[in-house]
Amino acid sequence: MKSFLIWLRATRPKTLPLALGAILLGSLLAAYVYSFSTPVFLLAIITALLLQIFSNLANDYGDYIKGTDQDAQRTDRALVAGDISPKKMKQALWILGVVSLISGFSLLAVAFKDLNLNFYTWLLIGFTALASARNYTIGKYAYGYKGVGDVMVFVFFGPVAVCGTYFLMVNNLPNSVWLPACGFGFLCVAVLNINNLRDIDTDKKSGKKTIALRLGYKRAIWYQYILFGIAMGLFMAFARVSPPEYDQFIPIIFGAIYYIICFRLEKKPIERATYNLALKQVSILNLLLVIIFGIFWLA
Repeated sequence: MKSFLIWLRATRPKTLPLALGAILLGSLLAAYVYSFSTPVFLLAIITALLLQIFSNLANDYGDYIKGTDQDAQRTDRALVAGDISPKKMKQALWILGVVSLISGFSLLAVAFKDLNLNFYTWLLIGFTALASARNYTIGKYAYGYKGVGDVMVFVFFGPVAVCGTYFLMVNNLPNSVWLPACGFGFLCVAVLNINNLRDIDTDKKSGKKTIALRLGYKRAIWYQYILFGIAMGLFMAFARVSPPEYDQFIPIIFGAIYYIICFRLEKKPIERATYNLALKQVSILNLLLVIIFGIFWLA
């Protein structure tokens, strides 16, 4: 039981609503045009969660190998805390990687039925997603240490996950779907930025040049406001072109909540717990935003 809880904490459950929200958003958009597929939805959820967990464990491994977590004196990660050995973590990554590929292949097989161009295109995207999840902190050219993490999170949690799920169910991709897809991508980047705001000082020591570090704390807070603002603007734009009434008020309400969370971080709190709470709140709010929009779309 203790071992299970250790591995469960290592998966960082508070980040999983991001993967869940992306797939749910694409599925709800598909259901809105009467093209929802239960098998595709379930396999997409499983694949996205596997990739998210793979990414979280890979980040734990990569930051440990590079000494980043040791410099930060972190005790909330499995490797630096001594709860899991590097060898076992590496084995877990191999297993998760293989299982993710099997799940992803099954998803594409169910969605496309035969080996056509769409199948191979999305299979390539799947391999790219897995490689990106690994290379965020692992390897000599880990892009998370080069300030490119924000771009990759936006791409894979936004357009790839949301538009991809929609396409697998509907088999076409109207321009309007890009609005909420990109909006959700920016919200996921906002979660990453809170994480990077928390770690600015320790990232500087370890040479992890995140966008937050490059901007400095004050500008990174403004960057946070901009991410929330663009995201809510995109969701509002979609609400304006979609038939349901009153759903344009949802981004206004959530925007106010996001603003309050961001405002609390302006004075650069010392306690890591403050940032961790904000991470949890924004992750859950992102999922809740998708659910509430879905209720309006399907009502």
